[in-house]
Amino acid sequence: MTGFNETFSQLLIDNQVLSIDQVRSIQNKLYKNDKPLLDLIADLGYASKKDLLPLYAEAYDIEYIDLAEYQIDIYKASKLLGENICRKFGMVALGTEDSVLLLGMKDPKNIFAIDSAQLLTSMMVKPVLVDETLLEEKLDLIFPPKPEVIEPEPVQEVQPESIQPESVQPETLQPEELTSAAPVKDPEYSMPKLGDKKPKKAKTSAKTSKVDTIFRERLGQLLLDSGVIDDEQLEIALDEQKTNGGMIGNILVSKGFVDKDTLYHYLERQVGVEYIDLDKCPISEEAIQLTPRKIAKKHNLIPIKVEDGALTVVMADPLNIFAIDDLRLSTGHDIKVLLGDIEIITNLLLEYYPQDEEEDKEIEEELEEEQAVDFDEEMEKVQEEIEVEVQEIQQSETTINFNDVENAPIVRMLNMIFKNAVGKGASDIHIEAYEDCVMVRFRIDGKLVEITKHDKKLHPILVARVKIISGLNIAERRIPQDGRITLKINNKNYDFRVSILPTVFGEKVVIRIADKEDFARPKSELGFTEEDLTKFNRMLAHPNGIVLVTGPTGSGKSTTLYSALRELCKPDVNILTVEDPVEATIKGVNQVQVNTKAGMTFATALRSFLRQDPDIIMVGEIRDNETAEIAIRAAITGHLVLSTLHTNDSVSSINRLIDMEVEPFLIASSLVGVLAQRLVRKLCPNCKAEYKPNERQAKILKLEDTDQVIYKPVGCPQCNNTGYKGRTAIYEILEINDELKELISLKATAGQLYEAARQTGMSTLHSSCTRLVLTGVTSLEEMLNVVAL
Repeated sequence: MTGFNETFSQLLIDNQVLSIDQVRSIQNKLYKNDKPLLDLIADLGYASKKDLLPLYAEAYDIEYIDLAEYQIDIYKASKLLGENICRKFGMVALGTEDSVLLLGMKDPKNIFAIDSAQLLTSMMVKPVLVDETLLEEKLDLIFPPKPEVIEPEPVQEVQPESIQPESVQPETLQPEELTSAAPVKDPEYSMPKLGDKKPKKAKTSAKTSKVDTIFRERLGQLLLDSGVIDDEQLEIALDEQKTNGGMIGNILVSKGFVDKDTLYHYLERQVGVEYIDLDKCPISEEAIQLTPRKIAKKHNLIPIKVEDGALTVVMADPLNIFAIDDLRLSTGHDIKVLLGDIEIITNLLLEYYPQDEEEDKEIEEELEEEQAVDFDEEMEKVQEEIEVEVQEIQQSETTINFNDVENAPIVRMLNMIFKNAVGKGASDIHIEAYEDCVMVRFRIDGKLVEITKHDKKLHPILVARVKIISGLNIAERRIPQDGRITLKINNKNYDFRVSILPTVFGEKVVIRIADKEDFARPKSELGFTEEDLTKFNRMLAHPNGIVLVTGPTGSGKSTTLYSALRELCKPDVNILTVEDPVEATIKGVNQVQVNTKAGMTFATALRSFLRQDPDIIMVGEIRDNETAEIAIRAAITGHLVLSTLHTNDSVSSINRLIDMEVEPFLIASSLVGVLAQRLVRKLCPNCKAEYKPNERQAKILKLEDTDQVIYKPVGCPQCNNTGYKGRTAIYEILEINDELKELISLKATAGQLYEAARQTGMSTLHSSCTRLVLTGVTSLEEMLNVVAL
């Protein structure tokens, strides 16, 4: 809080907290003083912090909470965030609401503090401004100071060391050197094989002369070059590994080719981290209490001591930077790492941390998810290409720091956004840049919902991460780009279609989420009434002709067509589709992706399809005259053609084809039927409330029964307080009969066609939605949003 912006100064003057002369005086003093702004004003005696903080929050568009009047659940606050992280960043967990953490902060603009809180709690964070002095008082209540315990004079501590052969002296490592590379021993000197009385000289090579290199030597080769094992023993171990899997070091020990102390001595050299014998090492109770059980079990590590503000841990995999990062965030301490035996670590974890089956199950699920969603592997594949592109394209804008792009918090933040979107059933993710922040919004059940805001500084790194995993050009920020990501979240496959658009304040990212399993749903689960389903099946049973599915973007047209194609797909049927893009693959169907740059358009693909002996053709969308004419002619010449149009209702599709200059007689002879559809939000069954409609509402619903009850949305935690949960489809199915064919040929108006269709028993979108309102599936408000009266 060092700045003195114009809004804040004006608010101080308007509220008569400071005079104009006092504001000028403070502005002059700020240049000569390192004190935070509010402290400076308070020290000068112009105003108290209690008067200043609400105005400061208003100036920076931040919520302010007075902790003097705020009740905190002490137990819950202590469980959400640990003491070290709270005191380090000056923040406190005030409570949670709808999976959002309310975080009291002395500096709500500290993105590193917010990021740490998000990672530790796996929740979205809403930062609020609080008084620093009151914050410290609350922290003392939540985390009371521990009484000092006078400990007896300690017995001289035995320095942990590896058991070395008699001619090799063990080296001790000072605490401050715990995370540095182990000293490089004489390359001519090697550990003896079991049974040897004297150490052997190793082969001199470039590999053994330098341990701390970028590409470390394989352990088996290191042992071989040092003379610890011979070629035959290494070959036996490698064959065993190939057959049964496992770590090469463990196999060599199990075969009796090396002992554990020798193995860990060379592992120490290989990874550059000191090995410690845990059987001889005292373990501090303070270190155990400081380290969360979940992190210790998940990453197979045991904490041994806390010294000079640093936590020392022993790990089987000391190069696991994610484990170290998790530990640093959760404890607020610097981390020093030692190498240890995995079996001893496992036994110590059982000894020092009590059993918790529920938490162990969570750890297993998290590890499975992390293996499934391996972003870092994809990043490594494109990293070299990206760096070359950035070097070649010299832009006037600031270059993105690749270390920032690769750091774990940003990767995890994006993972959290993806998981949160999938968990909430979102269809789209919007990442938008504004003048002062980055906003993340989800489209849930057809409506955009604001999820979180981040500091503007995070925007280029977040966008860069999206570009990397979707295979886009990270250096290009001037033109739109489209990409695709395939991920497995919670053991389900999802497609994420990425669209990036340059805007005034930075690139806007929209990510469409496609659940591959949604496209595999049978037609009976799509919301058809029994009568409508019979009509649709009758249309699909035609050997030739064209069936159109219409509706606006996001109305479920693709899902309906995919469900139809899955049921039409049989061994004796040749199905060809042309789509932009291919949203899901169907076994037994030949699917073609539109590629305009390469000349593969809908029309081009259709011409080729006619030479591929098709039975059924699906065209993703009829967009122009050329595609429309080829599709119609394919339908006339003995093929069943399925396609989509963007029109408001079924009857309008006929006029749309005529507008595309398709001859009415061709439409009349080829069109089998049109299915118009919309998606409506379903009322949350947990909180919906019944009521009797008024006169106007009854008229809209065409009600004659005055006692008819309908339902309205209320809102509860289960539906994110929207009152709606999930969506279903409403349909209007137009079957083309002889009367309609004649009217189409005579170029009848949309009104004439609509009336004729109604007389043949067509159920309109309005009547279909009315049925859902009367049965309590949706509300009248939602009906009015979706269907024209």
